[in-house]
Amino acid sequence: MNARWPHGDPRDVARAIVADPRYAVAVPARPAQASWFDLLRFWLGGLLRGLLHGIDRALGAHNALEAMIGFGVIAAAFALLGWGCYVLVRSFARGTRGRKRPAGLGESDSGAVDCAALREAALAAARAGRYREAAAALFSWVLHALDERGRIVYDPARTPGEYRRLVRDPLFDAVAGDAVLALFAPTEPTAELFERLNQNCERFLGLPAA
Repeated sequence: MNARWPHGDPRDVARAIVADPRYAVAVPARPAQASWFDLLRFWLGGLLRGLLHGIDRALGAHNALEAMIGFGVIAAAFALLGWGCYVLVRSFARGTRGRKRPAGLGESDSGAVDCAALREAALAAARAGRYREAAAALFSWVLHALDERGRIVYDPARTPGEYRRLVRDPLFDAVAGDAVLALFAPTEPTAELFERLNQNCERFLGLPAA
């Protein structure tokens, strides 16, 4: 209380009212943006509800026309679901195949693989002492040579063991075995291992020794 405000400062009363939690106004939180997974889940949920509704109508129909319409809706829903799965799988496969191959493995700008360039890259890496890189290029050279001859279809996702089951040749088994040692051993491959791999590759492909 003072001479100006004999009954107390009204600003103090206003501050007390504002400080009361009952008068606090919460700021509404912004809804989180739906992710692509949420959108896909909502779409599949709507598709499933429509499918179940169509089944319910088909089973509860009282005439043949309604039953035919219901089963047509069910067939269309399954066809749409299968097409969506096919598009997703095809897009993933194209993205995997479209990844750029490591430099120095003989791939041209057009995407074609030059086997001679692969072998040159392997020998150049070996001369520089990079035997793991050289072994990778050498094994890739053999696989692409087999692809050119029509014995296999080259697929970078296949393992050496899978290629062994496809080729079924003892000479190739020796190539694949040395390649596994050179590529996956914890230590850097030796020059002797690379030279043995190179000789096995030449023997398998029927080439004269370099």
